[in-house]
Amino acid sequence: MYPPRAILCIDIDGTLIDSHERVHPLDVQTLNQFPDEILPVLTTGRILHSAKGVLRENGLFQRDPFPLPGVFMNGGITYRPGEKLCTRHAFLSETREALINLSGIFPQSAFTFFAIDTVYLVNPTAFARQIAQLHHLSACIIDAGDLPAEIIKVMILEPESVEMRKIKDQSQTLHAEMAFSLPFAYEINPPGIDKAVSLMALLTTMRLDHLPIYAAGDAENDLALFKLARTSFAPTTAHPKVIETADHLIQRDEKGLLSPLLTHLPR
Repeated sequence: MYPPRAILCIDIDGTLIDSHERVHPLDVQTLNQFPDEILPVLTTGRILHSAKGVLRENGLFQRDPFPLPGVFMNGGITYRPGEKLCTRHAFLSETREALINLSGIFPQSAFTFFAIDTVYLVNPTAFARQIAQLHHLSACIIDAGDLPAEIIKVMILEPESVEMRKIKDQSQTLHAEMAFSLPFAYEINPPGIDKAVSLMALLTTMRLDHLPIYAAGDAENDLALFKLARTSFAPTTAHPKVIETADHLIQRDEKGLLSPLLTHLPR
């Protein structure tokens, strides 16, 4: 049935996949037989090729182009079905320079700079290299001075909470949106850009902005979507702020995320 009757936003890390990068087998089955009346939209901090990589490892969406619409890099870029570019938002030059300077202030912490289809790793650490490989980032190691002009998102990878707190405090003067996607991943986007803002721009382009929105997520960067959604869902492993905000909590290990979630959507 088309057009759909509702939109379901699905975060990837910590929501659709667990800490081992695995999609629950029942969720794989559900995504392969998804109800026509519900349109799934990926809403993730990942770049497109990273999202495709982890989903393909789990037996999903093996062919190009990627068939679902999506909000990527926390809203920095959106695609209509078939990887058709819809919107993109890059940092202004002064903010880009401030972020480069920040990477110089904290040379022991890894900074990943996201362009439209490439990830650049500045201050590479063993931890960051491991995360980049695990998340299919295909990151290019580069000096900060060699970064391209257009940067859409920055993600700081720092496993030490004390150091991360210093970075967070130092970044507060930036003209940008900031949120944690994982305890060790601090994500920065251009001002006014988040998953909810870019989702609405995407749905408007697709002429689906009148449909009710439902959202599933687990981290601070999902809270803007929760405000937009008619009903929100979170796994029981989510960030405490997300657990407090979500309308429904789902024990993902039992029946996966999607089957329990879909019982709350119009059919």
